[in-house]
Formats: sequence, structure tokens, C-alpha cells
Amino acid sequence: MPPQTCEVSIRVADPSDMRACRMLLPETFSPGNAPEALVALGADGALAGAAAIGWEAVGDPPAFPVAVHMLPAARSRGLGRALLDAVAALARDEAPALQPWTVLREDSAQAAFCLAAGFIVHHRILHFVGEAELMERMLTPYREKLDRSGWIPAGARVVPLREAPLAEVAHLVGREFHNNPGAMLARLHGRAGTPPDPQRSVVLLLDGAVVGVQLVSIAADGIPEVEANVVLPTLRRGWANLLLTQEGTRIGVLHGSRRFRFFCDDRVIDTVNLARRSGAERLATDVVLRRAVAGG
Repeated sequence: MPPQTCEVSIRVADPSDMRACRMLLPETFSPGNAPEALVALGADGALAGAAAIGWEAVGDPPAFPVAVHMLPAARSRGLGRALLDAVAALARDEAPALQPWTVLREDSAQAAFCLAAGFIVHHRILHFVGEAELMERMLTPYREKLDRSGWIPAGARVVPLREAPLAEVAHLVGREFHNNPGAMLARLHGRAGTPPDPQRSVVLLLDGAVVGVQLVSIAADGIPEVEANVVLPTLRRGWANLLLTQEGTRIGVLHGSRRFRFFCDDRVIDTVNLARRSGAERLATDVVLRRAVAGG
């Protein structure tokens, strides 16, 4: 049973509540997504806020996405925390944790609310802008060392995205970023959304199989953005990531890239160090938050 307070009652939303829930939490409702919603009602029965939980757990540990919105008059009274407690009670037997519906900027009011409501920082996502030619000059000696050492397998090669098996690309990217591989494949084929830039996006093959992907898109201001740079977990911290990054940077420079934006998980020490050594500027920091459902 969802928790009750002297000021508010919380219950699972019924059909008559759903229009208000969609208005308060528009990011959680879409044609392909129908979250379960809860509402908080004041002593007079008026709507004070709503929460939504998506029942597809993602991440490690697996967590259900959750969103909360309180009306201004109901804020700073602990009611948002009460809604989260109610969501945690619903999810307790289904997954070990909750996470915010979207990744949040570390200095945002939303992140501050989540931290005050029992979430902890699982890891951070660091956003950078760098100089492409400087990055290439820094990476080239490491690539040459790999070539001399013989560490790169004979069956490894980097190819343009258009020459790669797109279904394998979609599977690797989808698995790494906990996205829908089918939706990613549709995007790669140009059937949904804007596909990545075909000139700058590259794929690392090993004996013909996809083992690494660097997808690059062009932002509205014309600056290339690395939206995904991933290799198989078994090949990380070695030749694969260096080869993919160096070739992707070299090809970007060949096609006119001067500055470029990229991001990385702060646990990926190689990329963090690469950003530091290349003089890349950190633009922003996002936080990935988790809250255990047990114990509220």
C-alpha cells in the first residue's frame, strides 16, 4: 500500500488521472511507452504531484526509470520524497534500484532533489570539446607503436559505417547504452530520426565481426559530436580502443573536422586521460544516479 501522510494521500493513478499525469510528466509518455503512474492528492483532494515508473530495467545494477513532478505549491514539504517512497514500494520485488528518467546535469535542481531524496551518484558522464588535429597528433605515435609491436591482430580493420554490417553495429551500440537495437538499426538505415554522419562514423571489425563502433553526428552548430565510442568489453583497455579512436580522429580530420565534442564515463580512465593529455575542455558533467528500492 502506498504511504500516506497527514497532508497528502498517494495512490496508483486511475484513468481519470492520466491526462494530468501526461501534462506533468510529458517526457515519460510516448507512443511506445506507457509507464505506470502514481498521484499525490492534497487533503482537499486536489492534485499535488505525480510520479511515473517505467517497467523496463536498464543499467548495472538494473534500475527502473522514475520521474516525479510536484506542483509548485506542494514543493519543499517532503511530498516528492513520499512519492518516490511509494514508487520504491511498488518496485521492491521487481528490481534492486530506481534511476531518474533521464541523465541529469550535476549542478541542476533536479539532481539536487534526487540526492536529497535518497539517490546516490553511481557514476558521472564527462562532456568535452577538443581540437581534432591536436588529438590526431597525440594519438599517432601510440598507433605507430602498436603497429611496430604487432599487437594489432591481422584480422583487425577499421571501415566506414556504410561498409559495416549494420545489424551488428546496432546490437553493440544498443547493448552498451541500454537502448533498443531495433530503433538504432532503423536510424542507421535512415528510416527513423537522423542517421550518424556516414563520412566520419567508423566501425572496427575483427575477422569480419563488429567489435567496436564510433558514431559521429553533426550538431546544429556544425561541430561533429561523438555520440558513441564503444568496443567489446573483452577488448577494452588495449589495442582496440586506441585503434578505433585514432582512425576515427584521422578520418574526421580528413573530412574537415577541426573541433569536436565527445563524452565519456568517468570510470573509463583511458578516455579521461586522453581528454586531459590532449587539452580538451570539459563543458559539463552529468550524473547517473541510483536509489535502492529496499529500505526506501
